[in-house]
Amino acid sequence: MNPSIRNYTASDRDACRSIFVSNMPTFFAPEELADFENWLDGYRKKDVSDDTVDAYFVLENDRRILACGGYFLELSSRLATMTWGMVANDQHRKGYGRQLLLYRIEQIRTLLPDAVIALDTSQHAYRFFEKLGFTVQKITPNGYAEGLDRYDMIASQ
Repeated sequence: MNPSIRNYTASDRDACRSIFVSNMPTFFAPEELADFENWLDGYRKKDVSDDTVDAYFVLENDRRILACGGYFLELSSRLATMTWGMVANDQHRKGYGRQLLLYRIEQIRTLLPDAVIALDTSQHAYRFFEKLGFTVQKITPNGYAEGLDRYDMIASQ
């Protein structure tokens, strides 16, 4: 069966939380877990009517959620920011992260073709994004937690 991508629903919360936990402490600091849980609990999909689009998706295969990620798009500033993208640790290097990232980029480009697409990630994942056309704009040592640097990146147009 081929993986599919669909909109996140509240019933996906535990699966997304498990994906996050599977990536601690290498890709996410344990102290970020509460932020992610609060974000999931408060997530409500917004549409273009209020100048913003807030979208979050899950990628699943055989009814198992393997990855999740979204974006926040502010139409007036033409800025899209990738939000909470991750793949279950035991599913890395299988193409799921790439598939979900390209899906999100396609969604953004459909809504706003000239949007600037930004994201932040760590020293452990920035090369993945470089391969897909993102360039590092800024590095903040210990930007997430001790030993977990923050890399701010922008997509090439």
